[in-house]
Amino acid sequence: MEIRVSQLERAFELARSGRCTTVADIKRKLREEGYQDDQVEGPLLFGQLNSLMKKSASNADRSTSRPD
Repeated sequence: MEIRVSQLERAFELARSGRCTTVADIKRKLREEGYQDDQVEGPLLFGQLNSLMKKSASNADRSTSRPD
């Protein structure tokens, strides 16, 4: 039996993954995966998710801009 993480844990995983660039992307992906997105609300949580997405994007930029 597979144990699913909570919708908030999954939202944080998605934010860190680099696959989502906005909170709307995270909410859409949650719904696609069968989660509800009703707990993904509020300015503090949005700020945390946006910060993780920004950090993930900057890490991706750095890894692709390495000199040969």
